[in-house]
Amino acid sequence: MQKEYHRHGLGRQLFKEAKRIAKGKGYLFMQVKTVKMGVYEDYDITNRFYLSCGFKEFEVIGELWGEDNPCQIYVMSLV
Repeated sequence: MQKEYHRHGLGRQLFKEAKRIAKGKGYLFMQVKTVKMGVYEDYDITNRFYLSCGFKEFEVIGELWGEDNPCQIYVMSLV
């Protein structure tokens, strides 16, 4: 999402709708992937957004996107 749209609630609205749809389809968990906190400032904003939505840190996989872009995986229970 472009920075001029940050902090207007659009991402949260999209997330809530995605969560509603996933629950309606019977999914038990949601997962998102981003670059690990502390590597790039822009991705730190993304990490904080996911944490504020209720996601929990699951694991970091350094090899998935390369050593310079460690993949942070977040999960959330839908039950």
